[in-house]
Amino acid sequence: MVPLLTGVRKLPQHLAHGTSLAIIAFVATAALAGYWLSGNVDWSLAIWIATGSVFGAYLGAVTMARIPARSLRAIFGLFLLVVAIRMLIT
Repeated sequence: MVPLLTGVRKLPQHLAHGTSLAIIAFVATAALAGYWLSGNVDWSLAIWIATGSVFGAYLGAVTMARIPARSLRAIFGLFLLVVAIRMLIT
């Protein structure tokens, strides 16, 4: 999503990351509804993971705001490369 937002829509790197996260929230909510209705959600585990994710997301957002756009783009590109290599290996 971020490469699409920065490449096609020409959004600045920080705005693209924030917009992508907002979109993910809506998609995740829709997916949760389907899994919940099917009885496929372990709520006790989900609450623990969600609590940690909220704190991690906040710290990540604060950290990201302090990183220059060029560095953020490089870090994100490196992350995508690592994920691609891992997918090829496994």
